[in-house]
Amino acid sequence: MSLGELIRQHSMKSARSLKMLELMEAEVTKAPPELAIKLKGSDKLIIPKELIVVAEHLCEVKQQINLHADGQTEVGKQSFEMTITEVPHTVPPPTPDTSPHGHPKTMLEVALTNKSFDLKEGELHYINDDKKDDLLQKGDKVMVMTFEGGQKFFIIDRIVQY
Repeated sequence: MSLGELIRQHSMKSARSLKMLELMEAEVTKAPPELAIKLKGSDKLIIPKELIVVAEHLCEVKQQINLHADGQTEVGKQSFEMTITEVPHTVPPPTPDTSPHGHPKTMLEVALTNKSFDLKEGELHYINDDKKDDLLQKGDKVMVMTFEGGQKFFIIDRIVQY
């Protein structure tokens, strides 16, 4: 067999073993950390977590960030209910009128408008529209891409149908 024939055979074998990327719908059957999915139309075949790769925004990932806003800030009012239980008065010296005492519940409102600020080493945490963790849950429909000849499954994103 000639060298050219060996190269041709090897090339043909490699081309047959490679499978193009394929998109398919799947459903989460077990939530992380024991993640498992089943492909649409294949109810009996459950894909285990060892064969699944998940996009970072669907995982419980917290990232450290630094944030700088330069005079264009518009942070809405935040209300806090608080009770001040003791207010020590050291100057002037305590008298019956200035001794530590309690206050009723007080509402404190804080807002930032057109102010500059820096957030050092803050935390970015992905949440969904319901203000909950944006993690995969049992029953979620997901878009999956297969690769490595169908040996790995990449969950790209959650999908919704209207």
